[in-house]
Amino acid sequence: MIALGRFFSGIDASLNKPHGKKVVMEYIVNTLSKGQKQYKPFVDNGIRKFTWPELSDALEILLVDGIIQVTFRNQRPRKGNDWLPSFVLLDPRAVDFFSKKKPDIALELDLIRSLVNQLLSNSTAIRLKLIDFLDNGAITDELGTQIVDHTSLEKFKSIILGISHYFNLKEQGRTVPIRHLSNQMWGQSKILAKYKKEIALLSLTTIEKLDTVLLPDINSSLDYSLVAISSIEELHQQFVHLSNFLKSDDQADLALELVGDIRSSIISLKVQVQDYHNNHDLLQEFVMLYDTLIKELEEGEFINAKLYTLKKIKQLLITIKNQLLKADNIKLKFELIVLDQIGKGAFARVYKVFDPEVNEFLACKVLFPKSYFIQRHGNDGEECILRFKREVRLLTKQLQHDNIVKVEKIHMESSPFWFTMPLATCSLHDWLKNNRDASEEMRIEIFKQIVSGVKYMHGKGKFHRDLAPKNILLYQTEDDLNVRIADFGLAKDPESLSLFTGKSKRDYGHEDYTDPEQLNSLADSSNLSDIYSLGALLYNVLSNKPPKKRKYVKVRCQKVITKAMDIRKNRYQTVSEFEEDLAEFYTY
Repeated sequence: MIALGRFFSGIDASLNKPHGKKVVMEYIVNTLSKGQKQYKPFVDNGIRKFTWPELSDALEILLVDGIIQVTFRNQRPRKGNDWLPSFVLLDPRAVDFFSKKKPDIALELDLIRSLVNQLLSNSTAIRLKLIDFLDNGAITDELGTQIVDHTSLEKFKSIILGISHYFNLKEQGRTVPIRHLSNQMWGQSKILAKYKKEIALLSLTTIEKLDTVLLPDINSSLDYSLVAISSIEELHQQFVHLSNFLKSDDQADLALELVGDIRSSIISLKVQVQDYHNNHDLLQEFVMLYDTLIKELEEGEFINAKLYTLKKIKQLLITIKNQLLKADNIKLKFELIVLDQIGKGAFARVYKVFDPEVNEFLACKVLFPKSYFIQRHGNDGEECILRFKREVRLLTKQLQHDNIVKVEKIHMESSPFWFTMPLATCSLHDWLKNNRDASEEMRIEIFKQIVSGVKYMHGKGKFHRDLAPKNILLYQTEDDLNVRIADFGLAKDPESLSLFTGKSKRDYGHEDYTDPEQLNSLADSSNLSDIYSLGALLYNVLSNKPPKKRKYVKVRCQKVITKAMDIRKNRYQTVSEFEEDLAEFYTY
């Protein structure tokens, strides 16, 4: 008897489900790609690397998803002890994934030669060495020992182009994830990394130095993938925005205007899915629903538009996205490559990532999953989810300023929730640590930009409530230093009742920079809380010391700092008052 799954949606689609078994499943698939295995020896080898529950769960998922098959000794098992597995093997549908059409070697070598000449036009010695390998059809080390010939095309091509990209990028002072290069070269993410040792050896460098140019990633260690198809994410946000308009009947005209503006995003979506025939019917259904929505709004059928059509549209968007992600090349184009964790807070991590769609390094803030909050805090983290959503809303809809961080991509329709933002050079905390000899003029210029951002925020009726050196980001170029306020997880928006934090408890914020009244009760914070933090930041920026040292080490504008950090009734009541007194010491 053979047990097999009914449906097959692709190996990558199965591996990247939120089951936390990706590493185990990859081991099983790679092992079986070399041929079927007897069940018992296969399991015995597997439990040397993983626990039996991990291996068993992974096998079950792969079986249900149509990736593996299991044969049994008994052709008609009826009782539990009759189910005796005999062999485990890849399903024929999965085998097709590994079967590759043999390339035209001569054509491939010509293409490799062209790329080598293009990438190494300014590096004569290494270019001639690689061309010699191509002419001879084999790669040799410094002693003349053959490493590989062109009949092993994957290894041959990977080594030559890996070396070419390494020297090209190094010469330009640039870096790129090795996973991204592998995706471009092979349409698979891990092939190039298999040959790092040979690439480093023939480049006369170490793997550690190679890693500073061809960057390693941590995608395989994560339990989730960070994938955002830009047109779908944009549409999702637009329809969420439209839902808010439809909550009030007097906003109907604006809602109709907004739904008309969505058409350009639908055109972008059509362009992105035009080559994926499985989505044509879904897309046609989506366009029909969109036309229905417009008609209902024009005819004043707001209840039906809100309760049925708009809900159906948002559900269909998720279905279209899930279908698209089954196509491997779609995932390669839109999955973020996670390089390193660069920060961790109370409810989120921040990663340095590479976005292959825009070819840029970014920062990505990812909310912890519900399981984290249940394990650590005994609740499902609902308050943190609300804070995260409020942060996204503030940064995308309400706070647009040169000194406030901007959001790039957003993923909010399913866990894990995340958004990307420009990658900063460093935080203010790190800048002060590494620039102790910086002039007072430079320090005040940085502080002025912080004040500018806070003043704008207060003018919009919003309060940050966690202004601290680690939440101030610096973006440095050859000609400019831009300062932006980040981390709005504690920000207060008095107008937002649905996300209001009036019941918030104590001890939020960086203690040295937080208004003492706020430490006692976050709900009692106001614009005066931010003014206290500005005073603490000003002292830190000028002295390179924590605010608690202000009574022992004085700075030029000590009286301004003292008043800003006084009890509330004696404190500056507005940022403008604070600026006016500071201007007595520094030109504003």
